[in-house]
Amino acid sequence: MIQSLFKIFYQYIYCLIISIFLYLFVPLAIAEEININDISLTDYNEQIYVQPYEAYQDLLAIAPQFDEMSHEDKLWWLIRKIEAEHLLFFYDDFKQSLHSAEELLSSMPQQDLPAEITITINLFSGIFKQKESLYTQAITTLELALKQAKENNNIRLAIRAKQELAYTLSLTEHFESSLADLQLAYIDAFALKNDFLIATINEVYGAIYGYMHDYEKSINYYEKALASYLILGYPTYTAEALNGLAATYRYWNKYELAVEHYERYREVVLGFNNPQIIFFADYGLGMTLAEQGECKRALVVIERALVLKGHDDYKAELYKRKAECLIAFSKLAEAEIAVNKANSILESIPELVGTRWQNEVILIAAKVAYAQNNLQKAYQLLDQYHQANTALVLANSSERLAKLKSTLELERQGVESALLQQRAKVLELQVNQQMQRNELQTYIIFFSVVFLLLIIVVLFLQQRSAKKINALSVIEPLTGLFNRRYSFSYLDKLLTSSQWNKNHVAVLLVDIADLKSINMLYGEAFGDTVIKSVATIIQNTLRGEDVVGRISGGEFLCILSRLGGEQEIQVSERIVDNVAKQDFRCNAKSIDVAVNIGIAIRNAETHDSVTLYSQADEALVEAKKLGTGQVFRYRRYLVHPQHEHEMS
Repeated sequence: MIQSLFKIFYQYIYCLIISIFLYLFVPLAIAEEININDISLTDYNEQIYVQPYEAYQDLLAIAPQFDEMSHEDKLWWLIRKIEAEHLLFFYDDFKQSLHSAEELLSSMPQQDLPAEITITINLFSGIFKQKESLYTQAITTLELALKQAKENNNIRLAIRAKQELAYTLSLTEHFESSLADLQLAYIDAFALKNDFLIATINEVYGAIYGYMHDYEKSINYYEKALASYLILGYPTYTAEALNGLAATYRYWNKYELAVEHYERYREVVLGFNNPQIIFFADYGLGMTLAEQGECKRALVVIERALVLKGHDDYKAELYKRKAECLIAFSKLAEAEIAVNKANSILESIPELVGTRWQNEVILIAAKVAYAQNNLQKAYQLLDQYHQANTALVLANSSERLAKLKSTLELERQGVESALLQQRAKVLELQVNQQMQRNELQTYIIFFSVVFLLLIIVVLFLQQRSAKKINALSVIEPLTGLFNRRYSFSYLDKLLTSSQWNKNHVAVLLVDIADLKSINMLYGEAFGDTVIKSVATIIQNTLRGEDVVGRISGGEFLCILSRLGGEQEIQVSERIVDNVAKQDFRCNAKSIDVAVNIGIAIRNAETHDSVTLYSQADEALVEAKKLGTGQVFRYRRYLVHPQHEHEMS
């Protein structure tokens, strides 16, 4: 017994000595290993992307040397610390570091600093305001960072600013502007051959298409981003892509896939040593379970998420799902509290007032009122929801939805009529409530089914119409190409925004020869087939980064950038050859189809899409004069690729 006690005592003394040794000497050894001179802060971002937590610890290890650093090194150290905290979701530290960087930057003459420092701090300031749901301020700050990046020809930071700006615009449902800006960012990233920037742009595409309810495209872009991040070995970005995939599957009602990706997301973020990041995993899981109807499990996860630090707009969504689950359990007072909390959060964010996020609160409030048997209030809230949602769809659309408005009006009249009948029956039931209790219960069940069916039908019609409207605003329905308005808008932005690429823009105006005769001889149905086939041939011939739109019956506008030599002529001749080789048949008869192409190239005299299109049109007219299958290029005079003579 005594020997055992001595043995335990010796083991205790040994452990105590080892602990003291580690406490006294290991920190000194670590401090000696990491020095400010051992880290190149200007290009330390790659280390942060690959090993974010380890890189962050190295940055913290040199914090005691902060006072000894030069002003420029101090700012670079803060920038790298901000980036690591942003990726690891150390939100409070991120906020404090950004504030310190802004204060230090404002106290120094900026002409003495590299422009990249100022641009990067403004970029993260915009991201911070975006996370705080200060969308108007975020847009202003990101536009400033973009302007500064362009002025200093910093293409990499300009792309990041465009990407974050496009994402911020999508959060406020300005989808057309965000897609146009993102396309320009993609062209620039492709020109740099930067796989990381291309991956981040694909991730933003995934988010935007998810908000537009085009879930198949959203998944496609997220998977592209995820594949790139895995190849690059960037764990934090991998986690973001997994989270995006999980959320999109949830919106798509593919709940098993959503849960699978949320679990993969949780596995990745556990390595970040940040308990607060679990908020996003619990948020997604709680939302998924609630929408799946697993309310008992959902409420547990939602409550767990609500006590963690997270974005206010995310918590508003959790309160909405919590309210719906509480309705299912007939906990109506608690459901009403949850709805009010969601509404208070959304009302505190001006940019989200009047969006579909807030409109959904009205719909859930209507469900609560109905469950409380307050039918008048339920009707008023449902009517308010229909009006707000219709106004939102009209605001995001370029066309009036007369048919949809008429349908909604008829449905509202039907609900009002049903409510009037309900009131009349309630008055009758008051005379002899006991005798007619069974009749009242039957009626309530019937009305509940009708009411819920109406809600489902209205939501389905709204979702389908909104999807069609978003597509019609930029897509031409016959060919699936961009329409005339979007094509010219994109060309204008390309000419004015991409300053480093604007001297390498070419426009191809492709016209199907004798399309009118084809329609007359073989019918308009065959003519449409020819148009669609030619559109497909053009798309397959061009590069993925090029833009093509149908601007009239048989005319297509192709916008090409980053060209050199005679590439625009070579591309045009390939289109002519590919169309000529295509076997067009009508009733087993082979039909010859050809195209003519006019080419115009951006130069010092062409500053807008109208001038460039006019030049391409003049070249097309000359091409048609020579017959079919001809290509002409405009250069003050018109030049044929095989006949280099000057046209008067």
